Amino acid sequence: MDEMLFRSSQRLESMQVQAEIVASKTKDLLGTYSLQSKALLMQTWNSGKVEQFKTNVLQLINFLVETSKNFKTQIINIADPKHIWILLTQKIGGKWTTKETTLACAGFLVGSIVGVAIGLAIRKKEPIIRYMQAIWIEHYQGPESVTVVENAEAPYECGDYDVLVNVKAGSVQIIDSQICWGYGKTLRYILRRILKEKELPVILGRDCTGIITDLGKNVKRLDVGDEVWVTVPFWSKGTLCQTILVSENRVARKPKNVGFEGSCSIPYAGSLALSALSDASIDCITVKSKKFLIQGGCTPVGCILIQLLKHWKAHVVTTCYTRALPIAKALGAHEIITIDDIDEEKNYTVDNHELFKQLEGRGELFDVIITTQCIGLDNFKQFCKEDGQLISTFPKTLPSDEFGFLNKSFLAQHIEFKYLIKDIIGSSLEIYDEAHLCYSTLDKLTELVEDGILQTVVDRVFQPKDIELALNYIQSPASIGSTVITFR
Repeated sequence: MDEMLFRSSQRLESMQVQAEIVASKTKDLLGTYSLQSKALLMQTWNSGKVEQFKTNVLQLINFLVETSKNFKTQIINIADPKHIWILLTQKIGGKWTTKETTLACAGFLVGSIVGVAIGLAIRKKEPIIRYMQAIWIEHYQGPESVTVVENAEAPYECGDYDVLVNVKAGSVQIIDSQICWGYGKTLRYILRRILKEKELPVILGRDCTGIITDLGKNVKRLDVGDEVWVTVPFWSKGTLCQTILVSENRVARKPKNVGFEGSCSIPYAGSLALSALSDASIDCITVKSKKFLIQGGCTPVGCILIQLLKHWKAHVVTTCYTRALPIAKALGAHEIITIDDIDEEKNYTVDNHELFKQLEGRGELFDVIITTQCIGLDNFKQFCKEDGQLISTFPKTLPSDEFGFLNKSFLAQHIEFKYLIKDIIGSSLEIYDEAHLCYSTLDKLTELVEDGILQTVVDRVFQPKDIELALNYIQSPASIGSTVITFR
């Protein structure tokens, strides 16, 4: 054991000696290479070519310094008023009189002012971006796709015939829910492209109330500060936002005896009601001694129809859910067919068995039947006289929403051609413009409300953040009259 330890120690000592020798040789070698490298660098630095290069660089620096000094001196001399005056007198010649000097100064001043004015006139205007709260959809995926944004770009500049309105409140309609699923998307894309507007996002809302904050120069009928109500077609920009820019043709003064939220139950629903009656040639003269059936008497449109027909001395029979019975009576319906409150899905089905059973049990025929909900007119034929009329105020199905690429292209060309003809000869495009949504209709509604003929019916008022609740509520049997979003 001792012998093994002795041999191990000898080996370690031998390895230590060898390591010291290697380290010493490495140190000597590095020192030699370091001296050689230093000598090579010094030789290169002191070579003729490097000396020439250093001389050239130094000359260049001296030249630049001298040039800058000369340039500075020349600038100072040129800017010297005395030098400028001597130069001018040498070029123009002679001494200037006081009059000539005054005229020269005046010309210089006028020229400067004109130059600045021209520069300001032709300068590129920086776009002014203002933001507002808005309720919109960016995709057609149902009410769940609705969002409330705080940074929507707000309009601020009026065209010649435009009106800028600070929105106080707007109603939520069934058509808003349909727009969330893509109602009118094809026509919206085509018409808004013609008007150089974006198809998406789509701001919801078909009517609103508010205060005018600005007018186009050719708007004569309205004034800044007027309290107004507005209604727009399905393909247009919506109204559920804090500021809207709209054609004066869609704007009228609202009734003075009703507030902003209350007034929202009238513009869109009232325009639909008056349009439906007008299209069917129904007025205060033709309705006398006739019996009307209003299906869905407590919908926004139904509330208007009951009051208007009652005022015109027609006999009004309406349908409503049990919860809405007091409202239907208060609106003036002569007879009310009540339906038990049922779930939302059955509310708008075509086959509403309970309603039809009650109508069959009554055994009477009506001169005019008007439906305000999604119930097919064919189901009511058996309850209408042979010479009677069937009318629906529910948004009609648009075949164009199912068009493919080829049909969309043909439709786009057709509409663009019509708009071209309209611009040339002033023809009407009421099928797309929805001419009943105009100030003349709104003025009639204002008169009817101020005269006490029409009463506003508002069920619930929501904040913008609750828009999804509002959209679901208007489709439920619990809904009565109008549902409103307030921006106050």
